[in-house]
Amino acid sequence: MDIKDLIPKNKYDISAVSELKKLSDIEIESIIPELLVWIQDMNWPIAEDIVEVLSVHGKVTEPYILNILKSDQKDEIWKFNIITYLLKKNNSFSENTSIMSEVERIAVLPTKGEQLEFVDTAAKYIKEK
Repeated sequence: MDIKDLIPKNKYDISAVSELKKLSDIEIESIIPELLVWIQDMNWPIAEDIVEVLSVHGKVTEPYILNILKSDQKDEIWKFNIITYLLKKNNSFSENTSIMSEVERIAVLPTKGEQLEFVDTAAKYIKEK
C-alpha cells in the first residue's frame, strides 16, 4: 500500500484516520503536510482526529508547524488552530525553541491578521503554560 492512500479523501474519512493512528514517525513523515491541511478548519469531522494523530508524531511534525506559524504565512485561522489544538495537545512542542520563538513573536509582535483572528491571544496562552 502506498502511504499516500492513507491521506483522508474527504472530511468524513474516519477509516483513513484509523489507519494513520497505526503508523510510526518514519512511515507518516512524508504525508505530514497533507495531514496538517485537515486542521485548517476544526469544524471538519476528522479535524480533531487528525490533531490526535499529529500530536503523537510531534518530532516529525515540528518543521511543518514552524512554517505555518511564520509571519509570511497568511492563513491566520490555521495558525490559531495549530496553536490552540495541536500545540496545546502535545507539550513536547514547547521544547522546540524555534516553534516557541515563533509563538513568542506572535504573542509580542503579531501581524495585523494575527491580531484580527486572535492568534496572538492563543500564543500568549500557550506561552504562559
